Parts: sequence; C-alpha cells; structure tokens
Amino acid sequence: MANLQLKVGGRIYGGWTEISLQRGLEQLAGSFTLQLTERWPDNDTARPVKPGEACVVTIDDQPVVTGFIDQVSLRFDAQSRSLGVSGRDATGDLVDCSAGHGSGQWKQTSLARIARDLCGPFDLKVVVDPAVRKQADEPFKSWNVEEGETVFDCLERMARLRMLLLTTRGDGAVYITRPGTEQAQAALVEGDNLLSGEATFSWAQRYSFYRVKAQSRGRHAEQGSSHDEVVTRHRPLIVLAEDQAEGPTVQQRADWEKTIRTARANQATVDVVGWRQGDGLPLWQPNLRVNLKSGLLRADGDVLISAVSYTLGAGGERCALTLVDPRTFDRLEGKSTTQLKRGKRNKGAPAKPSSTVGHGTTQSQDWGQN
Repeated sequence: MANLQLKVGGRIYGGWTEISLQRGLEQLAGSFTLQLTERWPDNDTARPVKPGEACVVTIDDQPVVTGFIDQVSLRFDAQSRSLGVSGRDATGDLVDCSAGHGSGQWKQTSLARIARDLCGPFDLKVVVDPAVRKQADEPFKSWNVEEGETVFDCLERMARLRMLLLTTRGDGAVYITRPGTEQAQAALVEGDNLLSGEATFSWAQRYSFYRVKAQSRGRHAEQGSSHDEVVTRHRPLIVLAEDQAEGPTVQQRADWEKTIRTARANQATVDVVGWRQGDGLPLWQPNLRVNLKSGLLRADGDVLISAVSYTLGAGGERCALTLVDPRTFDRLEGKSTTQLKRGKRNKGAPAKPSSTVGHGTTQSQDWGQN
C-alpha cells in the first residue's frame, strides 16, 4: 500500500481515512482533498492546519502536489473528530490571478522568457523540457497581455502558437513540454488490470465542413477549408483564425480544427487497482502514452492519459485514468521566418502535429467508429 503524507510547516501528517487527488493536462494545478483525524499518535494536542500554509503532498516520498492549503474543515460528533484539508499546486495562483508585468508588452521575446517574467512575482520556477527548448526560446515579434486575462490564459495562448503544453509535475513549477513525451511501462488490458471502464463517442462538436478565415489587417483575406467525411449531415463551421502573423497558415488551421474536434469527441475512463503501473513501477501520470486493449471500449492501440485521479476509501486504493485520442492535445507549428516572407506562405501545406503521438500503432483513426 502506498504511503501518502501531507507535509506542513516541518510536520508530517498521515493516517488518512479518505484521499482524493487529481492531476491533469487541462489543469495547470493538481488538487487534493484529504480526510484525517485531528489527534495524532505522537502528540496529545493536534497542531492546527491553517488555510494558506505551504504544503507538500507525497506518495512514497515522491511529491505529487507542492503548493498551499486552500481550505480546512472541522467536524466532530460523540464518537469521533475529523479534519478535512484541501489544496492545490502553487501554480493554482496562475490560474486564479490576473497577469501583470510592467507595461504588459514585450518585443522579440520568447515564451520561456515571458513565462518567467509573469511567474516571477509568484516565486514560481519555469522549467523547459529539453526536447522543446527550440520552440520555447523562439521569440515572438510582439506580445501583449489582454485586459483582464489570467497568467495561465496569457501563457496558454502563447503555448498554443508554439505547439506546446503548460503543465506541472507535482514539484510546484510550471513545466513547458509537448503531448505524450513518455510511454507507460505497463499496458491497460481488459480482463487483466482494468477493474472497470466506460467510453463516450460523440458527434455533438463535429462538423462536416470547416472554413477558417484570416483576421489580418491590410491584406487580402485568406481562407482554408477541410472536410470531415464521417459526418454525413450538412454541418458547416466558420472559424476566425488566431494571430495570423505568428500562427499556422489558414489551411493548416482548418485541417487542425477537423482533427482536434474528431479527437476530442472520443474518450474513455478506466479504473485500476493501486496508484502505480505495477509492483515497483512508477505512478500513473498525466501525459503518458499507454497501450489500451479493450473490445468493449473499441480500443487496441496507444492512447494518451489526460487526467489521473488517485483515491483511497472503503474500497482501498484506486486510480481513475482519463484516456483520450493521442491527437487531442496536438498543436500546430507556426510559420517560420522564411514562410512569412512574400510568396512563401505555403498555403496548401497539411497541418503538422506537435509530436509523433497519433502516428503508428495508435488509437487515432476515428476511435469509436470501428
């Protein structure tokens, strides 16, 4: 059984009766909710745990959340007393708080540099995956903070244009990376290590025809289009492209719109025993590629773990994994300097995914239509 501990102010709290801890690619901050006794074996008087205190949650001494306590709840009755504690990674402040740095404008500055400028006042470290350092260090010609947006919203806009992800690894730092950089050491197999599973396949946000229009001023309007042959009803969608100077071509944007909506239409959730991939193996983590074999879930190939929920209750340790098509977090590559020169726009070029995820033996060929 894994040992989960809450470390606050030099003290270690264990002996949990209920645990819920969530981490995911679509949330910059991991979160936890713990239920424990207020009285501890090594002390007659419980040390009060207070909102706002710095904390670290570890599993077998590995940090999984490093941040602050958000809320404390107390309860008692004639038989027992209990204490509830919930909190998030320190990066949760970037999700909540407004972006601000000097004039809020940068010239010829990279995502990595702007991220450090915006995270500095929060005393948060920014770590760049060595595999994506080139994209993270590529300067933007100009960048502005939009009125009222949070730090995360501002950085996520930049990351999208550099085909990157912003996430955390449990140590309280902002981690700049790309989807599916590591492969799980274990597979998920129906009839073996899967306790239960469910899948959803939807057409609600899919369209038969996508048209993307550029918003650039002073230039002839550019358009790109893409068809989804699976959607047989007439369902057109017109999209205004993001920053056309820094972003992909309109044709790439149209191809990506179709691909990403197809990918996000399908997902599964499975439950496994324990929090690790197996005895002596690493914890289940977001952003791992994993092989899923399940006839009932129509899956036989690699999927991407987008979220992980570790729980402990009456049924013991459980781990719920949210699994998505590997293309779900694909990013588009922006134009290079040569592409931006006159006559070098390469309008008809197909969309480039951000990584090799979604190619080879993967569950990416319109999962759910099999």
